[in-house]
Amino acid sequence: MNSEKIIPAIIFICLGLLFFFNNKNISKGAFKFYRKLYTRENLKVMFKITGVILILGGIILIFIK
Repeated sequence: MNSEKIIPAIIFICLGLLFFFNNKNISKGAFKFYRKLYTRENLKVMFKITGVILILGGIILIFIK
């Protein structure tokens, strides 16, 4: 195994353990954050931005490959 695979794997394992064992505290803070973030007006903007990013990504992939 080389370090290119080990380091990201260790990071993912640590993040997974953090989410697994600290889910109650994370969920309380995340609920308040998402309640403010995901309003009807903000979702319209987020979906438009996501659509533009996906379209640009597709165009870039067409010309790179």
